[in-house]
Amino acid sequence: MTSPALARRPQPAGAHPRPAEHDLVFVGAGASTSYVLRSLLATLGERPPATPVRIGVVERAADPFGGVAYGGRAARTSLLITPLRDFLPDGERAAFTAWLSQNRHWVFDEYRAASGPASRRWWARHRAAVERDDYEALYLPRYVFGAYLQQQTRAAIAAAAAAGAATVEVVRDEVLAVEPDDGQHLVRCGEATLRARHVVLATGSPPVLPRLHVPGTPDPAPDGLVDDPFADMAAAVRRVCGAIRRAAGRHRPHVVLIGGNAGTMDMLYQLHDCAAPELAEAVVTVLAPRGELPARVDQEPPPVVPFDPVRLRELADAAPVTAAAVHHAALEDIARGRRAGLSAADTLRPVSAAVGRLLPLLLPAEAVEFAGRWGTELGRHQRRAGWEYHEVVEELTASGRFRLVAGTYLGLRAAGDGAVHVRVRDGAGERELDLPAAAVVNCGGPARELRWSGAPLLAQLVTDGVCRATPLGGGIAVDASLAAAPGLYVMGPLLAGNLVHGAPLWHMEHCGRISTYGTAFGRELARVVLGD
Repeated sequence: MTSPALARRPQPAGAHPRPAEHDLVFVGAGASTSYVLRSLLATLGERPPATPVRIGVVERAADPFGGVAYGGRAARTSLLITPLRDFLPDGERAAFTAWLSQNRHWVFDEYRAASGPASRRWWARHRAAVERDDYEALYLPRYVFGAYLQQQTRAAIAAAAAAGAATVEVVRDEVLAVEPDDGQHLVRCGEATLRARHVVLATGSPPVLPRLHVPGTPDPAPDGLVDDPFADMAAAVRRVCGAIRRAAGRHRPHVVLIGGNAGTMDMLYQLHDCAAPELAEAVVTVLAPRGELPARVDQEPPPVVPFDPVRLRELADAAPVTAAAVHHAALEDIARGRRAGLSAADTLRPVSAAVGRLLPLLLPAEAVEFAGRWGTELGRHQRRAGWEYHEVVEELTASGRFRLVAGTYLGLRAAGDGAVHVRVRDGAGERELDLPAAAVVNCGGPARELRWSGAPLLAQLVTDGVCRATPLGGGIAVDASLAAAPGLYVMGPLLAGNLVHGAPLWHMEHCGRISTYGTAFGRELARVVLGD
């Protein structure tokens, strides 16, 4: 039974009615909104206002408060990309593990029901640890964390309603525009319009940049071309399996994944775990610009690496320090570590700590440049993934069915029989991969600039001048209060490229960072909404 505090208003079939009035509207209901809302409601509950604060949440997915990575759009067997000990700050991790202990009798049921070869192996390995509440070293199923977020957020909503502090209305719809309206904002959706004094834009990362199109073929793309696998990973895997099944007997089954990031590792794991007979003989090619996958992180905590980031340390004595110099010095230290037999995972902590000591030395313009460009570039050289994801790559390699190609994706050409040729640029120039592909999956991630993302809402906000992009275009520019315009705030990945509390922020995908920033912002937002 739906809680009255979480009621969904029926949507009109035709013209929009008079806008519903709210004090605050959240656009998007992922992890960022969950943390802000929990903190906001807890703060309001400490000193309930005379009239409950009216809060609206607009989310297009059917399962609000989990987000893309942790909700229903992720595969049930997708794992955290880091062990739990590195996933959340201490206080929130303790709350999550306490919740796990109380709910482990049911929360892993969906994972066990998936029952692919990788997920069966995971459960056999870690069942004893789960039963004794020993979670720190585990790469947990991601949806488990999503279930925690959803339950905790709903509990906060119910508590705020019971205390008379706030009411929360969830509207399942897609926001198409946010427009200033006489000191307030109109949030225009596909089938409704909301008016609010304050709006929090928490839409998550921009959508994956479309890359897959075969010239001369009509839209929609053939089933074997999956341009946004993360919108519904289970559906993406089914499409790949179907394309391979149709190709059987005509040519060697071949799947190409574009990108060398955590999403690529996740998709490799899912394809392996689906255990489809048609994939048993398929060759898998990963096309990555540097020909690298994220560095392997082992099950046990890595030993303290006696690694001295010499170039970064020397840079501290240089004057003035520039953003580009910090980036290049970090790459030199990472390369020196590799020559000494250390992976990017091994040198991550000392290099990151040394970079952190240099950032306060940057002039404001240089700090903005680091936030908008060099921090993201450095992160591409420090990607990590858990050992169980790497295990799949090792098994594919041992069977002669895995290829890692260093190159840039250029496009596709029809090959007949539903297959495509994949065009790449590498050290030898432009060429086509030798095997035609029955399926191509775009794991390349979002566009580096919002203007290329194709997201209608973001385009509207910037084009209409409601807010502006960060100097290098990767996020929405905000002030010290996280406001992009009067009464319009930003939380989550769209903060990338800003200076927040004087520090450059280039990455807000990490849930630990989201929880820290979101919790702090929720407390501030309570004061704003109450007019304190």
